[in-house]
Amino acid sequence: MSLPSDAPAKSPSTRQGQLDICRGIAILAVLFIHVSGHFLTILHPAKSIQPPGWAWDVLAVPNQCFQWAVPCFLMLSTLVNAQSLARSPDIQRYGSRRVQTALLPYLLWSGLYIAVNFALGTLYHLSLGHIAKLLLTGTAHFHLYFFVLVLELYALLPLPVPLFRRRPPFWAVALGAVAFQLTIYGLNRFVPTTAHRFQSTILWDVLPVALGLWLYSHAAEMPTRILRTWCWVAAGAAVLSLLIYEPLALHLLAFPKQHINTFLYQIGQWGYTAGMSVLVLALAFALGRNSLSRLLSYFGGQSLAIYVMHPLAIIALDKLGVNHRFGVGAGLALYYAACLALPLAAAWAWGWGKAGISAVGLRRLS
Repeated sequence: MSLPSDAPAKSPSTRQGQLDICRGIAILAVLFIHVSGHFLTILHPAKSIQPPGWAWDVLAVPNQCFQWAVPCFLMLSTLVNAQSLARSPDIQRYGSRRVQTALLPYLLWSGLYIAVNFALGTLYHLSLGHIAKLLLTGTAHFHLYFFVLVLELYALLPLPVPLFRRRPPFWAVALGAVAFQLTIYGLNRFVPTTAHRFQSTILWDVLPVALGLWLYSHAAEMPTRILRTWCWVAAGAAVLSLLIYEPLALHLLAFPKQHINTFLYQIGQWGYTAGMSVLVLALAFALGRNSLSRLLSYFGGQSLAIYVMHPLAIIALDKLGVNHRFGVGAGLALYYAACLALPLAAAWAWGWGKAGISAVGLRRLS
């Protein structure tokens, strides 16, 4: 998910291993969001006007609690790529690298999902205009919007990085980010010419981007201060925001046609996801070196493959009718395992194939 930067961060302050652990935790949360969301629509269709049952509640509560996952990835992408820009401020090289690691994979996977959806009959017609719209909005499949957010982030990131080299204090970054985010909310909500135009853009996720930039500017202090101070501030913000966000989120999920207080919902969501993103990063630092952290680090290293491929497992299981053959608990476990196993198996096969081709090439050269 956090698309590669020019090179892995190698200085002790960046702690690439901990960032991979954080990615690993976040990608597992993403899988739960998507798999549980799949079963939530079965238990309680969007058009239903009846209150959902207890099984829906059991899935819906953690589904909404894990919504910090994508903001966390945005925070990590900002942190890693800001460090990359600081090490090598060559904008041309930076742009060329992002085309290779983000734009081209996005176009490739979008094309694949467009073909799959057309073959399955869920995409009824194709035209150049429609395909262009799918690519510009990241809607070739439900999860590809993340690529659009990251591409927008990459395009804008060279602007604030020089400012954050001056190590601005947290209060200044927080006030500026909150003011900017509220301005975007106001434009999106009240100005007719810009109404509902920002929710699918990176401007709707300014807080995790600001956090990533601030962490970049204080990277040398991160290993110690994130566990001593920052995590407690983040925990307080997450708990208070969750009390606002969760009831509104559950109501909106159960009855999407009913109105809620969107201002409170967004304030709660932004505060909760920002606080949890920092907490998960703190957890990654706290885990140390053990079997669990190594496993999570491996998942983090494969997070992009897991993210782009896991919907194929959901599609395949649905076509086999698996979601109707088991109860919710067994079905959820099976879908989750398949969403994790398919991308990991594909990544292993790809790595094995590349190693084999390289070995054959070396033998011929020798």
